[in-house]
Amino acid sequence: MLDHKIELLKQTPLFSGLNNSQLGIIADAGEKRFFEAGENLIAQGGKGDAAYLIMSGKACCTRYDHGQPFVQDLWPGTLVGELGMLVETVHSVTVTASERLRALAIHRESFRLIMEVHPQIATHISNKLLDRLRGLAVELREVDQKLAEAEKAA
Repeated sequence: MLDHKIELLKQTPLFSGLNNSQLGIIADAGEKRFFEAGENLIAQGGKGDAAYLIMSGKACCTRYDHGQPFVQDLWPGTLVGELGMLVETVHSVTVTASERLRALAIHRESFRLIMEVHPQIATHISNKLLDRLRGLAVELREVDQKLAEAEKAA
């Protein structure tokens, strides 16, 4: 079962690049959780204190874009609520089990302890988050340029 957890953790962008030993440490710290069809893993507006790695089953993520619902199916290997594993947060989406689902819950306090004891994992996570922030900065600059161009044209 540990090998299955490790393989699924490898698929997540946040943990990709960690070795099997490091992934095993994270997997061991997780708590197995079951969700029945229709039960929320996370709810929009709810406080987050854990991430959930979908191990089996299917879920759907519902978010609203310009007032219209957008639903996306989520499968094993998907990590949801990952920000809650890192910092205090309020969820911006709802993730609901579409069928009986097994997940690995990685709680913030457990993950914080892992990063304290294993600084190489903390460095890896920090680098992944920095890469994401850089990508977001590029996207924001592109939006800013388009807005400036639209303003000049008006």
